[in-house]
Amino acid sequence: MMQLVTFNEPLTLGFKKSAGGVTLTFEANRPYVFTHSQMMNIMKDPKVQQRTQRVSLLNPRIPNFHIAALKKNQRVLVYNGSGGYGDQIMTWPLAQYLHEHGAQVHVATDPGNNLCWWNLPFVASVNMFPLALATVKMFDHFVAFEAVVNMDEHQDQEHPLDALFRRIGVDPDSVPAAKKCVRPAFTPSELGTLVKYRDRRIGLYQLTSANPVRGLPVNDSVFMAVKLAEACPEQHWLCLYDEFVPEAYTRALLEEVNRRKLTNIEAFTALNLRELWALTEHVSVVVSPDSMMAHVAGMFGTPCVGLWGPMSPDRRVTYYKNHYPVHHTECCPQSPCFTYGGTFPRYCPPRPGRTVCDVLAAASHAEVIELVKKVAR
Repeated sequence: MMQLVTFNEPLTLGFKKSAGGVTLTFEANRPYVFTHSQMMNIMKDPKVQQRTQRVSLLNPRIPNFHIAALKKNQRVLVYNGSGGYGDQIMTWPLAQYLHEHGAQVHVATDPGNNLCWWNLPFVASVNMFPLALATVKMFDHFVAFEAVVNMDEHQDQEHPLDALFRRIGVDPDSVPAAKKCVRPAFTPSELGTLVKYRDRRIGLYQLTSANPVRGLPVNDSVFMAVKLAEACPEQHWLCLYDEFVPEAYTRALLEEVNRRKLTNIEAFTALNLRELWALTEHVSVVVSPDSMMAHVAGMFGTPCVGLWGPMSPDRRVTYYKNHYPVHHTECCPQSPCFTYGGTFPRYCPPRPGRTVCDVLAAASHAEVIELVKKVAR
């Protein structure tokens, strides 16, 4: 449901998602393509409403793409706006497939997601919405997915990548599993900045997910982290956070580390996310909720112990050969419920003061430690 918008005066607007943001200035009397979510956000501002001249749905102007319509060397603009970093990573194999079938692949992203597509040899350019309509019209085909499976809570959904393939007319079973993982490429500086960690056995622990329903609450997450550090002293644990993780996580971690006098664990954030990704190929093990690090580790084949709640790992990490999920579906009659929202659904079993999904809460530190010791390299 992308929309075509023309303003009657120049307008400067900021756009932000969990992945990042950007500020853009729009020329008057020139049509621009906005995603549906961007439109919903900017139209909350009365000043934007006053300066909006025309709004139209873009979809009637853009024919549905089908792989049979693709001709060699045609320019294809690919957009997956259904989520954050993980959804971009799961779209890499689709873009590579189009490239291998003769397309000149260009990518459009939401602000902040563009860095996911840097330095991939099968991507000709990376563009960021909103875009001028004239820019979109430069491409022969527009492959747009504003929703894939993230907002589908029913039980028969496909793996997101398989759903992408099916939507463009490709039988996902015809694509070899080995082609459904793509290793990203990195620059020398991205490879070298975190080199100081490579002579140590590193464990990466993602403190929480961008979606609070998919991650452990503060006390549970910190308890899991320190138990891992105590049980696996041969590894140095980097507990990952970014600007979107509440400060309570890092504060509680520091207090507990100091109290227990642990020297092999620290809160860690990478100034450049791609440097963290480059490091992930070399670490001993990753422990992550249903979030970015599960997909980064998966693309490299780095051992990953996944902490799963509402989603089903069978529908997210099928093609990651070294992913080891902890998923206690027996703890909830609704599991997996595939809830996408940031609050617990009303069909959760009644429990006062709920702060964590029952399925996720059932992941004990003992079984996570056992798995880590078994799969860490």
